Amino acid sequence: MDNTTETEEDYLKAILNITENKGFARTKDVAKALGVRPATTVEMLKKLEEKGLIKREHYGPTVLTEKGVNIATVTLKKNKILFDFFRMILVPEEDAKRDACDMEHNLSKVTNEQLIKFMEFLSHEGFFEIWEKKFKEYSTSGKFKSVKSSDEDYYYDLASQNMK
Repeated sequence: MDNTTETEEDYLKAILNITENKGFARTKDVAKALGVRPATTVEMLKKLEEKGLIKREHYGPTVLTEKGVNIATVTLKKNKILFDFFRMILVPEEDAKRDACDMEHNLSKVTNEQLIKFMEFLSHEGFFEIWEKKFKEYSTSGKFKSVKSSDEDYYYDLASQNMK
């Protein structure tokens, strides 16, 4: 994304999260959020500033530029959709967080858009809840339970989801 590295995107996300909570980000806040030394953070902030992704004052607050906000926002959206998808397929929360963070940087725009559409599709008219129930049954038993036109549970579930 705009020739940013995974590390740069992680810094941009951290700065966005901090500024949304505090109104500004200081070097020590960013370092703490990412679990790195302040000296390491200073070097990365210089790179981000050279790329026009942040504005900062020496010993002052750091803020994202419009371009930096856009990259951080897209990266966060990718992370959320991946995390939600992994949770939907019953990946434990800690694994889902780690895997979403790993994958968010490598997802193409097309794949991301299709994954968003897929999640929206499953959420429409209660499909997600039904799909989740059927997948959980399969995941625990290893057996497919087909849906037939006579499957009263399926249609009852669908009808009840539409009434919510």
